[in-house]
Amino acid sequence: MDDDRSTPTTADDDPAARREAERARRDREKAERAAQKEAERARRDAEQARRQAEKDERDARRAAERRERERARADAERAKEDEQRRREREREAADAAREAARALREAEQADRAAALARRRAVREAEKARRQAERADPDVATPPDLADLPPDLAVLWRGSAPARRGPRPGLSLEQIADAGIALADAEGLEAVSMARLAESLGFTTMSLYRYVTSKDEVLMLMADRAAGRPPHVGPEVGGWRERTELLLELQRPVLAAHPWLARTTSTIFAVGPNRLAWMDAMLACLEDTRLTEPEKLSVVGVLSSHQLDWARLIDAYTVRERAAGDDEPADPDAVIARLVDPATQPALARAVAGGALDPAAAPPGPTGTGLDFGTRVILDGIAALVERRAQD
Repeated sequence: MDDDRSTPTTADDDPAARREAERARRDREKAERAAQKEAERARRDAEQARRQAEKDERDARRAAERRERERARADAERAKEDEQRRREREREAADAAREAARALREAEQADRAAALARRRAVREAEKARRQAERADPDVATPPDLADLPPDLAVLWRGSAPARRGPRPGLSLEQIADAGIALADAEGLEAVSMARLAESLGFTTMSLYRYVTSKDEVLMLMADRAAGRPPHVGPEVGGWRERTELLLELQRPVLAAHPWLARTTSTIFAVGPNRLAWMDAMLACLEDTRLTEPEKLSVVGVLSSHQLDWARLIDAYTVRERAAGDDEPADPDAVIARLVDPATQPALARAVAGGALDPAAAPPGPTGTGLDFGTRVILDGIAALVERRAQD
């Protein structure tokens, strides 16, 4: 029996199907190419974005480096300017310190010259007084030396008369003068029994016939260098004018003999000259209503301050000599250099206000050459005198 069913057709046999398949294939290839192009464009955009980001990062880094270099250069310039200003200030301070030191040396030389002249005059006056005492039958007898320590007794013991002949003896005045000359020239440490004997042209053992120790020599030197005070009576003025005059007369002596402020012998050397100065100072207060203990305390305070002043001047002088020309010896200049307004505001204001300038020292109301501390003490004494007068 014949099979009447027809044979199915395929796409290859159907032109329409074949065209549809071809179109689908082309669309698929077109879509694939479009996707590839899109992917390529996205890749190129990403690469471009990456390069732009790297470029922006490099530009930002270079800009930051440039700003850092500029800041470092500005900091270096500021530091250089600050260092230059600091060096200028230090140079100006050093110049000012050297100028002040030069002026101080000149003033000290003038003070020493005046002190030497005054010492010669005092010695002449003392010589005349001793001659007058020898000629005066009513001259006071020396005090009883039995209970005095040996180093004080020597101040009141008269020198033995010089022996006649080619080798006359020594006097205590000669020994004291030789010690003063040594101390003035080389300092107190240069004074020894051997050096004294050598300067006097005697042996050390022969020197011990007149003094028993260096302490006795120092006592003699301290009292001898002080000299005798002049008469300062009411004709000079009131208690303050008289006291100021005596204090001013002591200044050149202390300046000429700086070792007086270093040795404790100055405190304990209660000899004729020391008592004469104490009596002269007390006499200035005789017309005030201060009690006798108050008067003696006033004299003690003023005398102590005089020695403190002399110690300060001597310390400045010694440090100045020890320091080189390139290093300011004045502690005030060092303070001005080191003070920090952030941590020492009060001191910084004082420095800025010229408190450490030697020319800015408070002037004396009476035109005297006394230091500020002495004038303050005298002002306090004046207030006490006034208070006692109103009691």
